[in-house]
Amino acid sequence: MVDSTVSNTVLHHKAHDLLALIEALNHSGSRLEDQFWETKLTESVQELLVDPDSTLLEQLLDYLSSSNQFELYDVLITLIEGVAEAATLTHQGKQYEVLLVTAPITAWTRYQLPDGVLNHDQHEKLLTLFKSYAGSEAKVAVLGQLLSFDQLPKSFALAHEFTAQLGRLALEAQTTTIELDHQEDGIALLADTKFIVCAIATPTEVAAFGWQQSANPLLARQQSQANWTEQCAHLLSSVFAGCQTEYLPPDGYYHNTRTSDKLMRPLAIKAAVNWLGLVTQSETAEISAVIARCGEDDTEELRIGLTVENNPEILYGCVWPIFSKEETDRSSSHYEDSAQIIQNILTDLGIESIVFLAGLYDPEFCDDCSAPAFPTHKGELQHPYLPEELDFSPAPLH
Repeated sequence: MVDSTVSNTVLHHKAHDLLALIEALNHSGSRLEDQFWETKLTESVQELLVDPDSTLLEQLLDYLSSSNQFELYDVLITLIEGVAEAATLTHQGKQYEVLLVTAPITAWTRYQLPDGVLNHDQHEKLLTLFKSYAGSEAKVAVLGQLLSFDQLPKSFALAHEFTAQLGRLALEAQTTTIELDHQEDGIALLADTKFIVCAIATPTEVAAFGWQQSANPLLARQQSQANWTEQCAHLLSSVFAGCQTEYLPPDGYYHNTRTSDKLMRPLAIKAAVNWLGLVTQSETAEISAVIARCGEDDTEELRIGLTVENNPEILYGCVWPIFSKEETDRSSSHYEDSAQIIQNILTDLGIESIVFLAGLYDPEFCDDCSAPAFPTHKGELQHPYLPEELDFSPAPLH
């Protein structure tokens, strides 16, 4: 049951009302009752998404997570994401359902990643490709720039607003230019995800994706995804010159965000190790890795400090984020042995010296540049520094 004392004192009264509905849905004993409570919940969530400055839903999810109410958390997050990445719009007297869709491109390189700006020809061809992927009655809009994580909406309310904006552009067949509030911070990354962002608008109860209209939808989906990967890689090969890439097929906004999050963790390690070997002119076997669990009360991330032979100083590092407490809970079906996964990645890369530090470390950051500190063999967290004669910034390819 929800702790009403805690929720009344910590949470906004609207969040407390929402908790009561979630609890009711969680104890429902029939599909008919499920539908009743889901309708009530959907209406309440939609009301809270009207204000783009509101973070009340995020605060409620944080509360459920921190109080270990994972069952209620799962109910709420599924519903919120479904509402936030969708919108209902009217165009020329007809009602349309809009879905916010992304097609992530995970990439890593020894050089600089592209800025993601598409030229007119690339944009038009991507739009054509998306139209072939969408349902026959769908109207489609594709953003003219590949977005990084930092440029995606920062809250559920902003995502909902963004969905409606892009959906209107699809319905009106207008140029897909949206002023973004969150620009990139200018940090030169070695590994990142770039998102192709699209809105698919269809008449109510009409299929959003083409494969949904097939007599064999699973096979049609597999064929559509394979075609997407091939065509997209061909279309954007010049954009990602010098990068190793993986093109994920289009899907719902939140589903693909989580998928690409997890794909980026091993790529970030590979990029860091390869780049450090390049700038220090070291063989991979000469690189050492030290790994520490970091967090305030429990493991929130693992930090990997990297150095080279005969140099005790941390030269570089990368972070392996933990996306939910269930990842570290051995009794959960979502448990992942992150330490073993990281060790396997480092071993496959050729690193022979791998040290795991015992205990939990505070996640320290640099006061001046906000960069994370990484573990040393001495069991300390240290700001990474390259020797002055080496250039820290990844070089452009051209």
